[in-house]
Amino acid sequence: MCLFHKLFDALILPIVSTSAKIPYSGVQAGFRSGYSILTNILTLYHLIQANIGSHIVFLDFAAAFDKVGLLYLEKELKAQNINPLVLWLIHPLMLQDTIFSLMVNGCPSIKQNCTGGVLQGSPLYPILFNRFIKSLLQSLNREPRRTFPSALFFADDGVLFHQLNKY
Repeated sequence: MCLFHKLFDALILPIVSTSAKIPYSGVQAGFRSGYSILTNILTLYHLIQANIGSHIVFLDFAAAFDKVGLLYLEKELKAQNINPLVLWLIHPLMLQDTIFSLMVNGCPSIKQNCTGGVLQGSPLYPILFNRFIKSLLQSLNREPRRTFPSALFFADDGVLFHQLNKY
């Protein structure tokens, strides 16, 4: 990662983390201060012990960061009321027109355009991923009468719970 990206990340990260009026999803424990994988493990353990989920599905989105649609990410950030100036900085400077090449035996490959995904290796991109996946988590946990979550996530790993009606 170049020096510009590191400086940009350091300046923009606090703004992106706190600029939205809509908070992060409470069921997303990944990449958040005060949360850890232990948060979801303990919640999962409690739900299993309480026999809450009669059906439990474990998910792992393969290459999740690589599959973030940039237009959808921009739409999500706008819906979450990210400061327009911050959005303007993030999208064109960091996500658009990204070019990469691979080094193989000391020789660079032909340069390729990056058509999707968010770059890894930066503290900014996990925050953007959490913003990206927020509406999915809200949809999965939408049922208002439930006293337990339907889904828990840690980054791109998730657990879905379903309780069959006992009739």
